[in-house]
Amino acid sequence: MRNLFLLLLTFVSMSPLGLLAQFPTIQMRLQAGKILGKSEYFVDYTYRHKTPAESKDFQEDIIRVELGKALVKSYSYRLWQADSALTHDANKYAQVKIPDEGLSPFCYYRDLTNGTTQVYYRTPLSGPTLKYTDTPTFSWTLTGKKKVISGYEAQRATCQFRGRSYEAWFTPSIPISAGPNFFGGLPGLILELHSMDGAHHFVLDALCQRSADIVEWKIRLVKSVSRAQFRDYYQRLHKHPIQTFEANGQRVYPQDAQGNFLTKAEALSWTIPFNPIELE
Repeated sequence: MRNLFLLLLTFVSMSPLGLLAQFPTIQMRLQAGKILGKSEYFVDYTYRHKTPAESKDFQEDIIRVELGKALVKSYSYRLWQADSALTHDANKYAQVKIPDEGLSPFCYYRDLTNGTTQVYYRTPLSGPTLKYTDTPTFSWTLTGKKKVISGYEAQRATCQFRGRSYEAWFTPSIPISAGPNFFGGLPGLILELHSMDGAHHFVLDALCQRSADIVEWKIRLVKSVSRAQFRDYYQRLHKHPIQTFEANGQRVYPQDAQGNFLTKAEALSWTIPFNPIELE
């Protein structure tokens, strides 16, 4: 795969950015919004995923879950750390930095009382944040197998969900039907989750009891869309990135590894590897 660099006229630093398996997510200043509920636990998962699917290497992130009885908030902890560094920088004109590649640009607020999930997706570079409502449902099969994970007795369950087959290990000892991202639907907290094709893995890293406000972040430039509209945008972004950027008013000029600008035809034919956790 050709290594590409983007010169962004809309980007603060005006510097070339290396783009490999995923678009970079730009830091943003976070502001606390309304309080949605109270957490009982904070849960961290190591998230390892492959992009593209045939890659031998994994990208890695930490997914933090603020777990309450009625509400669950799930997001990239490493991206939050990068955002927090910018937020608390005394210089309001501080240069925006690009966090590590492979960090999840999604944030999920899942209401356990009605099953709805508010999904926020931070579009790459300086684009808007897309927001849509989802109502994921899971048809799990309990297999009867058990093992101990971090001192908790866990049970194995399997299901198919939006194009992938999954294996989950959950513990009834924490009777909250939740897990990383939008996953849930089991009689207990998911401690491990793997897609059977080996592309996505969530493994418990830390779990502690912690009572804290679950706060909805204030995000500028939020655009509400349907899930179907989001999926259309997400696919176009990877299959036709230049056209998608231009449609958003973002001017980008791709360069190859030697610093040479691509021709118009080469730029328009450029694609980015695509292996989303939801295939349908």
